[in-house]
Amino acid sequence: MFIESDEQTRRWWPAEFRLAHRVTFGSELKLELICINTGRTPLYFEEALHTYNRVADVGTVRLQGLDGTRFLDNTDSNKEKTQFGDVTIASQTDNAFINTKKAVDLLDPKLSRGIRLQKANSTTTVVWNPWQEGAKGLRDLGQGEWQQFLCLEASNIMSAAVTLAPGQKHTISAVLSVARL
Repeated sequence: MFIESDEQTRRWWPAEFRLAHRVTFGSELKLELICINTGRTPLYFEEALHTYNRVADVGTVRLQGLDGTRFLDNTDSNKEKTQFGDVTIASQTDNAFINTKKAVDLLDPKLSRGIRLQKANSTTTVVWNPWQEGAKGLRDLGQGEWQQFLCLEASNIMSAAVTLAPGQKHTISAVLSVARL
């Protein structure tokens, strides 16, 4: 899938660009977002591959691979904090983990599976779940559906935003694989 800048896109983003989203299905799911600056001035943008991972119960899953990592807590005025141990979800969560490049494993004991996120050209990892309070304001979530997903996103946001010179190309990718626990 792709889109290029035109009169319609300039209403919401005045940049000159070509943006493609490539998805490869197989034993792994590979997502790529490719942006080319087709304009004459630098192009600055943030990006995230929003992967909504189905879980049995968000309150029982844990994430491994972020221990000791600094993050910005968007539910607490983007205060910088440090993760100690596995990430668990017990309330509304919207964290941007900084300087992350290695794989993160989402372990779901109730479904007896793990989902591994590997990424390239991404230096932030977003972990998001609206919890009950935040889900009330989301019209596309049915009652109780917030309990059955966790977003684990390859991203480049805030200080990790991307700047492309004219003619330059940038590709971010996320590879998701599933294994039995």
